[in-house]
Amino acid sequence: MASHIDIEMNTYLTEIEKLQAKVTELQKEKELMENQKELMKKQKEEKTTEIEPNLAVMEKWLDSVIGERKNTKRAKKYYESLYDNTKDISLKTRQEIWKLRRVYYNNSLDKWMPPNQEPLFHNTNHKSPDTVSQFMIDYIEATRNLFKIQQKQINELKVAVAKME
Repeated sequence: MASHIDIEMNTYLTEIEKLQAKVTELQKEKELMENQKELMKKQKEEKTTEIEPNLAVMEKWLDSVIGERKNTKRAKKYYESLYDNTKDISLKTRQEIWKLRRVYYNNSLDKWMPPNQEPLFHNTNHKSPDTVSQFMIDYIEATRNLFKIQQKQINELKVAVAKME
């Protein structure tokens, strides 16, 4: 009888240890989630008080557009170099240039242009054609934040000027 009680006690002690381990694991997970929440809150606050993160949205887009335009010009230059009889171009290089041409040359429009990237303003392949793209959401939010920051600075300047008078 005593051994039966000992076995049952050991079973319960093992379960208690497992539960304590689970509680510790859940506490760590909770702390991690709270840290992530705090970080997101800090980033959101930073967006509404500082200009830099908002300008970064626009700069990122501009960099990608300018980069693709440069790549288009470079691809066109390489393609035109294929027909320069003074250069001896290897087969491998020719194949790479033709790959670039397939990416950057639009046959239907008969012109060199960057490839279609993700839709900037509307998602045309969505159920509703007026679905706004993620870039547009970020852009509008960044613009709104910039206006808020500028308005806050204008109000501070008004107060400072009023004190001077």
